[in-house]
Amino acid sequence: MNIIMIFKYHIIKNININMNNKRTIHYITGLPRSFSTCLTHILMQNPRFYASTTSSLLELLIQIRNNWDSFVGHKSNPQGQDKWKVMKSILQNYHNTDRPVIFDKSRGWMDKIEFIEKLNGPSKFIVCVRNMEDIVSSFEKLYRKNRGEFEINSESQNVKMKTLKSRIELWTDDNGGVIGSPYVSMIDAFNRGLGDRMLLVPYEGITYHPDAWMRRIYEFIGEEYYEHDFNNVKQIYKENDEFFGWGDDLHTIKEGPVEFRESDAVNIIGEEWVDKLKKSNIWKS
Repeated sequence: MNIIMIFKYHIIKNININMNNKRTIHYITGLPRSFSTCLTHILMQNPRFYASTTSSLLELLIQIRNNWDSFVGHKSNPQGQDKWKVMKSILQNYHNTDRPVIFDKSRGWMDKIEFIEKLNGPSKFIVCVRNMEDIVSSFEKLYRKNRGEFEINSESQNVKMKTLKSRIELWTDDNGGVIGSPYVSMIDAFNRGLGDRMLLVPYEGITYHPDAWMRRIYEFIGEEYYEHDFNNVKQIYKENDEFFGWGDDLHTIKEGPVEFRESDAVNIIGEEWVDKLKKSNIWKS
């Protein structure tokens, strides 16, 4: 579906937006394999909350912003439409739910904080983080588990998938790496002076002390606390992970109680890589 079709679909679908029922929208972002999928399912125990799967809302809004002036009608009648009002309407109506508090999940939000605040005012970003050595180890385990079924990210065509060293370097690369890209975006958001919009939620903290960390999240977003059941977390929806190229369990959570999983990174990627990656866990410094 091209951008024009997407644009028309959302405008027609939501033309009767009721601004008196404006939704509150927050953003879940951060590093991969850091509990964000499980967090969305915990949040949805609250009947007021809706939390998305990996979302394309940001991509849609950026496409509209960047391509707005390319439409003939907008060139011939530039005063006939308001780009920002249109995008606000889409932001408010993108998620198909009647729950009033929305959590949109995307790794890209840290790169676009200024954009979303121009669009929708001061915003809150829940940033899930985890020890880098454990994130890399988790990806390596997914790679080993699933490569018998299919190619992981076109591994036969990518020389960087041939060794453990080159895989880790590929995944942690600043420019487009599945781990490196959101990591540098997070660091840069702090360097841009936007840390007050961001709540870093460490994997170790929320899995050891889920109630305490959920209370911090509620305080951060300004909502009255809801008593969650951390002993009975259910997977409400399942993402189609074939589009991510990592097998069918990239976003599968372990149902039941929230539990901390001990690190096995040394056994998976070796002590040298563990020591090297630990230096990147700057939220611990």
